[in-house]
Parts: sequence; structure tokens; C-alpha cells
Amino acid sequence: MKETRFIAQNKEKWREAETLLESPVKDPEKLSNLFIQVVDDLSYSRTYYPNRSVRVYLNKIARQYFSIIYSHKKDKHNAFMLFWLDELPQIILYCRRELLISLLVFVAAMAIGVFSSMNDPQFVNTILGNDYVAMTEKNIASGDPMAVYKQRNELDMFLGITLNNLMVAFRTYVLGIFLGIGTLASLLGNGIMVGCFQYYFVERDLFIESALSIWLHGTLEISSIVLAGGAGLTLARGLIFPGTYSRLQSLQISGMRSLKFMLGITPVFVLAAIIESFLTRYTDAPAIVRVTLIALSAVFIVGYFIVYPWMKSRSGFTVPLKEVRLQPTISEPVNFSRIKNNADVLKDTFLFYARYNGKFIPWIFFASLGLSVCHFLFEQDVPVFLAETEWWEILFSNVFFALGTPTVPFILINAAGMAVVVYRVMQLVHEESKKIKQGVDLRSLLQILVITATFFGLIYLGFLGMFGLTVVFGILLFAAFIQHTEQTGLMYAFSRGWELYGKNNNQGIGLQFIGLLLSFSFLLLLSAPLLYMHMNVIEWNFVADDPVSKNAIHFVEIFIKVFSFYLVLPLICASLSYLYFSQEEVVSASSLKDAILKMGMRGSKGTRR
Repeated sequence: MKETRFIAQNKEKWREAETLLESPVKDPEKLSNLFIQVVDDLSYSRTYYPNRSVRVYLNKIARQYFSIIYSHKKDKHNAFMLFWLDELPQIILYCRRELLISLLVFVAAMAIGVFSSMNDPQFVNTILGNDYVAMTEKNIASGDPMAVYKQRNELDMFLGITLNNLMVAFRTYVLGIFLGIGTLASLLGNGIMVGCFQYYFVERDLFIESALSIWLHGTLEISSIVLAGGAGLTLARGLIFPGTYSRLQSLQISGMRSLKFMLGITPVFVLAAIIESFLTRYTDAPAIVRVTLIALSAVFIVGYFIVYPWMKSRSGFTVPLKEVRLQPTISEPVNFSRIKNNADVLKDTFLFYARYNGKFIPWIFFASLGLSVCHFLFEQDVPVFLAETEWWEILFSNVFFALGTPTVPFILINAAGMAVVVYRVMQLVHEESKKIKQGVDLRSLLQILVITATFFGLIYLGFLGMFGLTVVFGILLFAAFIQHTEQTGLMYAFSRGWELYGKNNNQGIGLQFIGLLLSFSFLLLLSAPLLYMHMNVIEWNFVADDPVSKNAIHFVEIFIKVFSFYLVLPLICASLSYLYFSQEEVVSASSLKDAILKMGMRGSKGTRR
């Protein structure tokens, strides 16, 4: 091909490549495609026009593209700081109206709590409970009104308070899906409780002592509840006011931004729990020290969540908040050869759930049914329906030890239920990637059972906490998929899982944390009034004092919560399975090598598009 024809045939493509280089916002897909084409043309020009200016021109463009791609790769190391210093402040501005409404509702609820306590002496007992009031009265009589913060050791108190704070926050957030009514109700309930609690000590001339103790951790804790309320109302906004989007698209946009907001305020809850567990108990500390800590907490909340976003909006953000990519169609194929970020992996995960739910939900139903029957039969004391019996108490806590339940059978029962669901999800992902329908692989199923039994064994022995649920759980599932896909031994699968899980800037840990937040948000809907209303309807149809009725109610409760837990397990399992293909490409670059080889073959043949 003559040089003039070569230039005429490709000049529009090169002009597009130059335009993209000058653009302030660069589409990664377009950047990658044009880079491959420019390198292809450069290879051709080096072969046929080695001493011509077109080779120099293409070499310059290729170097610029390489520099941009390499710089983008280095910028990933700064993604953590970019989130806290740039993206989250923009999301705060996006939620500012909802945050203001949340604050006003909470303050109004506190006022209601104070006013009601002033006019009804029994109102405090109704809100705080007779037992708590009696305990506090006893502490006041003994000369230590804040003794409630000293009754447990620091570590146990920290774990319990952290879990409780996260539950309150995520329940406030998730209930926004009910058109915001649930979020407003949660804000009202918490605000009234805070108002009652504070006035209770004011009425007994203990305002200063109580305020120095309560607000030492409460400044961060209560502010975070207000922030969670703003996130919940933002979630509701997408559903109520879709604008030019469909209601589902609008909910997706507001949901992704509000979830990132919740991710941003989670450390504040943890910090509040640290203060309450390790510092609030020292009620004899100098007042100036406690006032200083309260002031620093208030300055942080106001500075980061009000002043800093406003200042950043005036000076300009580093990376403008992009519109969230809308959900593609269910038929969109999954690309197993691309290196993907966590957003792309989650997109593939939700598509997997939409495409294959009919193929794994029956497995979940029967696994949950069998697990519920085993739990029910092994319990020596069958309690009546209790609202505080949560799904994690059924699956992960030591509640069964108190009932005298054997340990080993429950480890095996839970491990078997999880293994069945994990195996089915991984089998579907493997079939999708290989395009081959598989039969039941008993060896793989048994090895997955060993992995899930290891996880539950560590849980029951108390060796795993939040670290276990965020890291060890992900590595174990990662190893399970590697074993299932590569048909390797368990020891190799564990070592391989450990290697791949931390690749690409510890992407596995970040994905697992996001997946757990999504799952936790969904499971908190179980604590919504909707579930309790259904349980009450069931109770109305049984005789209250009949042992058979109590057993039936309790079995239904166990099944609902176990079934709900296993409904979210495929989200975590499928996301880690899809991450495997991305991390494998990071390590081996097999697809990239194939693409380069094909590109070289096209160049050597002299074929041009």
C-alpha cells in the first residue's frame, strides 16, 4: 500500500485519537481501543515506511497514549484519598437538602422527647424501659450516675456498640426505600429517645455531668444518625422524584450515591464506639479534657461535612462527579477477559442475579428449609417469637451454646447449607465463562464443604470478628472458586486465593466490604415493621398458649431469616467469582497477549481497515 493511501485511509482515526488526547475527560474504553489501533498502525509503518514522517507522527501519538495509561495506573494508588477529599464532599453537596431535612426532623424529635417528659413523668419509662430507668436510679443513688458505661470490659463493649451503631445507621438508611417514611420514623424514634434521656438527667440536676459523658461520644454518634437519615432520604428521593429518568434508573443513581455516603460515614460510627467504650467510662476525668474532646468532635463534623464541601465547591473539584452508569439489559454478555474495577464487577454480579435467579433460588429454598428444620429440632428449649432474635444469632452467634445445642452438628449443618448455595452459584458462573453445561461435581462440592466448615468452625470458636467477615470469608470463597474452576487441591487453592485476592491494590478487600454493606443493608429490612407485621398476622391465627402454635411461629421465624440470609449470599459469592477472572488477567495478561499476537499478525499481513 502506498504511503499516501495509508494516510488517507487512517487520518480520520488519527484525528480522533488527537482529539481524545486534548479532551479533559477521557473514556477509558475509547482510550484503550484507539491505543491498540494506533500501535497497530505504528507497527505497520515501521515495517513499510521506516524512514518516513508518518512513522515519527504515529510514534509520538503512541507515546502520549502510553503515558496517559501509565499515569492512570499510578493514580489508582491515590483513589483512596480521592474518595475522601473529592468524591465524598461532592456527594455530601448532592445530599444537602436531605441532610437539612434529617437534621430538622431529629431536632424536632428531641424537642418532642423533652416536652413529653416534662408533662408526663411516665413517658421516660415508656421510651427507655422500666429496667433501664430502675438501673439508672440505682446508679444515681450510689453516687455514680454514669456507671452504665463501666459495666463491661472495653473490648466487648466496643464490639457490641459498633454493631449496634451500624445497625441503627443502616436501618435508618435502608428504610428510606419505603418512600422515606421509614427513615423519618427512625429519626423520630431516635430523636425522642435522646431528648428523653437527656431531660431525665436535667430533671435530677445532673445536666453537666450527664452532658460531659453522653456527648463525649454522642457528638459523633448522633451526628452520624442524622447523616444516615440524609442518606436514607436521598435514596427515597430517587424513587419519589425520578425526573427525566425512569423510576428504576433514578433509584439506581440515588442508591449508588447514598450507599457511597453511608460508606463514608461508617468510620465515624466506629470512632464513636471507640470513644464510648474506652473513654466515656472515665467520668472522673477533668471537665476541660472532656469539653475539648467534645469540641474537637463537633469541629470535625461541621468542618468535614459542611465547611469543606462548600469550600471545595468554590475552588473546584479534582474529578467532577460523573453520572452513574445506568443498568444495562439482562442480555448483555459478560466479558471475562477484561481487567475490571469493583463497579464493573458489581454490575456483572447484579446481571448474574437477574439472569440466573430461577436456577439458584430453588436450591436456596430447600437448603434454607433443611437448615431451619435442623436448627428447630436441635434446640432443647424452643422460645416463642422474639423480635430481637436476628439472622446472625441463628447462624453465627453462641446463642445455641446457651440452649445446650451440640457444637459440631451445628457447624456441619451451617457449613452444608452454605456449601450447597456456594457450589450452585459458582457452577453457574463457571458454565457462563466456559459456555459448557456441567453435571454435579461431588469432589468440588466436598472441598467447598471443607472450606465452609472451616469458616463456621472459626466463627463458633470466636476467632473471627469483623476482620473475618471482611477478609477471611472472601479469601475462603475465592479459594473455593479457584478449586472449582482450576480443579486443584485445597492447599494450592488457598495459596492461589491469597495471591489473587490482594492483587490490583487489594481490590478483593474493597469488593468484599462493599458486598457486605449491600448485603447488610438488605438484611436490615428484616427488622423493619413489615416483617413484624407479618409475624403478628401469623400469631393472630394461633392460640397464644398452645405449645404447637409457639413452635410453628418460631419455625416460621427461623426459616424467614435463614432464607433471607441465603438470598444475599449469591451476591457475595458471584462478585468474588467474577473478580477471579479480572485478577487472573492482572497476573497472567493472557487475553492481552492474545490480542497483541493477533495485532502483530494483522500488521505482518499488511491488512488495513
